[in-house]
Amino acid sequence: MAQKLNRLSTYFVSFQKLVGLVWQTEPIMFVAILFLTIIQGGIPFASALWSKFLFDLLGQHLQGNTAVQPAQFVILLLLYLLINGANRLFSPMIMYLNAELSRQMSLMIQGKVYGKINSFVGLTYFEDPAFYDTIRMGQEGAELSTSQIVNAFTQTIQSVVTLLGFFTVFITLDPLLILLVAIALLPKLAAQLKFGQQRVGISFQMTPQERRKFYYGFLLTTVDFAAELRLFNLSDYFLDKLLKVQRDRDQIEKRQQRHELNWEAGLGLLATITAGGMLFVVIWQAFNGRLSLGDIAFYMSAIVSIQEALNQLIITISTFNESTLFYTHFDNLIALPEPLPVTTTPKRVPPLQKGIEFRHVSFRYSEHLPWVLRDVNLTIPANQCVALVGLNGAGKTSLVKLLSRFYDPTEGQILWDGIDLRDFDPIALREQMSAILQDFGKYDLTVRQNIGLGDITKIDEHTTIQKAAKKVGVHQAISKLPQGYETLLSRMFMDEFDDAVGVSLSGGEWQKVAMARMLLRKSDLLILDEPTAALDAEAEYEIYQQFSKLVANRTSLLISHRFSTISMADRIAVLENGEITECGSHFDLMHREGTYARLYAMQATQYAPESI
Repeated sequence: MAQKLNRLSTYFVSFQKLVGLVWQTEPIMFVAILFLTIIQGGIPFASALWSKFLFDLLGQHLQGNTAVQPAQFVILLLLYLLINGANRLFSPMIMYLNAELSRQMSLMIQGKVYGKINSFVGLTYFEDPAFYDTIRMGQEGAELSTSQIVNAFTQTIQSVVTLLGFFTVFITLDPLLILLVAIALLPKLAAQLKFGQQRVGISFQMTPQERRKFYYGFLLTTVDFAAELRLFNLSDYFLDKLLKVQRDRDQIEKRQQRHELNWEAGLGLLATITAGGMLFVVIWQAFNGRLSLGDIAFYMSAIVSIQEALNQLIITISTFNESTLFYTHFDNLIALPEPLPVTTTPKRVPPLQKGIEFRHVSFRYSEHLPWVLRDVNLTIPANQCVALVGLNGAGKTSLVKLLSRFYDPTEGQILWDGIDLRDFDPIALREQMSAILQDFGKYDLTVRQNIGLGDITKIDEHTTIQKAAKKVGVHQAISKLPQGYETLLSRMFMDEFDDAVGVSLSGGEWQKVAMARMLLRKSDLLILDEPTAALDAEAEYEIYQQFSKLVANRTSLLISHRFSTISMADRIAVLENGEITECGSHFDLMHREGTYARLYAMQATQYAPESI
């Protein structure tokens, strides 16, 4: 019982928030819709009354009791035009206003969903697959529920107004008729509420499969995988997987719909019997001389209108229930707490004067996962370049995530000129950093925009962007593109640009563009994660020649597998199994003949000529 009461309380709270969201979007439009809907709900009752007056007048005329006066005929005609005209006018008006309100709400929902996602300064959620299920259910649930709730709300009011008008008359005829209505209403209402819960449950159950289906569709339709899928003949393999996910969903929906169909058939029979009972009462009263010809016409019309209104009311109440259940997923998304603790009294991030210190830093992604870093002690002196060396899985990327404060250390501290990074606002801290990450972004935008994203305040400063491109040696290649810096680096959105020619850059050119983006931002710290990974030997040599200039008098952390690049760093740290095992200059580490010297020698032999 307590669980049911808690669920009911949650339902009403969500319903209140959902209606509040509608009101918050366009209150004047919402009031206009309600006003028109109330009038629309009274039209069936007015139409039935008009029929009663017409048939009563006609009956009296045929019996010879009275003659129809021209004024009466004109009034009846005008009332018909008024009722029919209002019905034809208000229906499309309500549909238009509902559609416009739904569009406004969808826009607001998009802003709230992506605004919430963008507000997370930490990365914890983004590395959790369940988070993407929450996003999908939250966004789709909110959009579906808000669009449904407007229509359901108006339909409910319209149905209630219609029913109230007819019920007041039916009670005077025979109160048992209301009991017949309840007999038909309650079972169908209970069934629809149950169906709504089941449909929401199915949607939530299938969310991981829908995410996988989207992934298979992405593989089959994007240029990034097109060549490899055809080379290894993988298209049919992934198509079969996509279709299997769709078939599994179809089977689940089919079973649910068959279940609903069986119930609807029985409930439809009950509704037919109920309507027959109401019709029997009206006919019985008519043959007993208690109803006039107009009364018969009125009640016959009323029975049809009541059946339609009741059916619509049940559907809309079920929609209310389903919408509210969907909305709870949106509410859950909006209520997610920030995964990274953020101080409410942040300190100002000072210009880096002394350096950055990792002090006894240990880290793991959760208490159920192994340690990634253990008791790391490392100093990055100001205005010096520190290189980080280690095999894959040693913890280099995790160390960068901690330095960027996407995560906090599980143990220990990271200090910026002696101040714990947790004492800063993460956004303000990151404004003092610039980076080229191993998986840097390749945006389907122009060259200028791809570089300008490094500092969006300078995205239209062509001279500044060109200077950044020249520093990394990519200016000449950009100048040869069809539209220079305005060349679109995509073939996906060419139709959105006049005379645009979409091009694809080589891996090395993309990496240089990303490096230019990094240099565009004036920052105290540069983070370079595999900055020459995609470069060929010649391009790497060119970058190497400029590298000392790029990091001169700049505090920088360099991660690379290319020892030719690493050797020019002021200090080199070796990370093994999450621990710093060696630290010093290139010459110091070579003299120690430890891990660094061994790895350096292994790579050097790859370029040494073979003995003959």
